[in-house]
Amino acid sequence: MSEDRDAWDELHAAGFLHGLREAHLEATLAVFGGLSRAAGFTDRSFGFTAYDVLATQVDRVFRDDPAVTRDDLNGSPGWRRGRYRVLLKRHEFGAVRAIRWDRDSPTKQRVARQGFAGDAQLALDLVLDSGTRIEHDAAEPVTLVLAHSASEEPLELELFLGRPRLNADGGDPWHWLLELSGDALGPDPRRRRPAEPTIPLWTDDEPGPLDGEDVPMRLRDTRRAAGGTAS
Repeated sequence: MSEDRDAWDELHAAGFLHGLREAHLEATLAVFGGLSRAAGFTDRSFGFTAYDVLATQVDRVFRDDPAVTRDDLNGSPGWRRGRYRVLLKRHEFGAVRAIRWDRDSPTKQRVARQGFAGDAQLALDLVLDSGTRIEHDAAEPVTLVLAHSASEEPLELELFLGRPRLNADGGDPWHWLLELSGDALGPDPRRRRPAEPTIPLWTDDEPGPLDGEDVPMRLRDTRRAAGGTAS
């Protein structure tokens, strides 16, 4: 099975992906409801605030989930569930495939350089522009990126989970990318359907057996039900 399918199956079944989308929605509504362009807030202001508020909302969503732990990487907020760690990355709305990881922070470059099966270039020595050598530790979690964005008018959200690819060649910034839309996610497994009510043996209109009395039973003529006759 492919890595993207493994990640989806594991994180989706646990409700982790639904939790991320819940946090993104709440953060977006809070930011757009609290900041005003008339007051001088710019796209840059919205961007920084959206990032910070989303981190706070993710903490809130998973605060009572012992399976999700805070797992920052070099000061970049991250959350871990199982073998997957998720970091945040805001992108321009509609431009999730225009990200340039080679121009991002050293931390994001490091994440984009993780070993990935099928990418031959990662078999080479990995060295950042600063000269720092990057070696993948098999004991480390697989670090994924939650790419988030939103538009104000009309209100639209973009949320993706993906494995970043160092794209100094100007190519695709993702080895794989999954959209976390409501349609894609479907019902939230964290919200279980209530159990079907047990049908009583008698209703309120019909008296039940009194203490000490036997429950009346009606015998069934198995011969008639089977279409047979008495011998």
